[in-house]
Amino acid sequence: MSRSRSLLSFSAITGLVAGTAAIIGFSATPASAETITVPLRTAITNLTVADEQRDGYSRDLFPHWIDADKDGCNTRYEVLIEEATKAPSVSDDCKLTGGEWYSYFDDKTVTSASGISIDHFVPLAEAWDSGASDWTTDKRRDFANDLDDERALIGVTTSSNSSKGDRDPAEWLPTNTSQTCRYVTDWVAVKTRWSLSIDPAEKTALTDLAADCPNENITVDVVDGSGNTPPPTDDCVFDNTTAVTIPDNEIARSEVTSSCTGDASATSTVTVDITHPDRGELSIWLYAPDGSYFILKSTGDSGADIRADFEVDLSGESQDGTWTLSVKDYATGGTGTLNSWTISL
Repeated sequence: MSRSRSLLSFSAITGLVAGTAAIIGFSATPASAETITVPLRTAITNLTVADEQRDGYSRDLFPHWIDADKDGCNTRYEVLIEEATKAPSVSDDCKLTGGEWYSYFDDKTVTSASGISIDHFVPLAEAWDSGASDWTTDKRRDFANDLDDERALIGVTTSSNSSKGDRDPAEWLPTNTSQTCRYVTDWVAVKTRWSLSIDPAEKTALTDLAADCPNENITVDVVDGSGNTPPPTDDCVFDNTTAVTIPDNEIARSEVTSSCTGDASATSTVTVDITHPDRGELSIWLYAPDGSYFILKSTGDSGADIRADFEVDLSGESQDGTWTLSVKDYATGGTGTLNSWTISL
């Protein structure tokens, strides 16, 4: 099963430097080995049972929220546009205005894109535990940006996404109990699509839950190979996709840790995704591991939200260590969210 995402034209934001070819210069469409159709309970029986293994996990090992088709909207926004029950207006820089979304996890309708989180239906940590630790980075990238199966990524309220975390159906189910069978079916479909295992407790929970659900067929395009996307042109790319609130008239901080060695580039790029009613209130600073800082944006411009690339000369800095993005709100009257940021060193 697949769905078509909206393709939008892209115009660079005036005054901002275009970049991140290493992030967006590839397709995120995984190669399919075969299409299978099996009843729900059979699909559960067919899944491999194995103990989970969390050692070595990091979200950075799943590059995500990429702009694979270079239309100016990354994976997160492609899902938001596709799943809107009332279509938002979409600007050339992928700013969404208006619109409505339905979160089936908790049976709520949301009227702002900032209130919707894009849930990896099988969480990244759960995928790592269930076999993705043995994948190539390319395949993990494909998994984290899977737009070809509408069950893989889904828009839900931020609160329900946080409640779910990285838990499987043995540990968490939607509060909207009328959708339990849908949740179980979609979980099994995604695990089947990516040939991920289930642990013993997970199998017991799925089996028990499925016994109360219609034993309907699941159709899945099973992913083949180690990922069909070429490696990025610059391997030293790290991101943090954990949303951080920008308090009114205060500072929000977010960190990424680089494992690269050597000097950073004179054309390093920082990509930010910030939702805020008044971008002119905000300044954005980047702190290097040694404490040096670089001002990416000052206050005083106009408009709302910031989804942009900032090119910065980091040639005097070592790549390895923890990099910190600091976003300061200099005025009262509004809060915002640092949705994610990426640094290409």
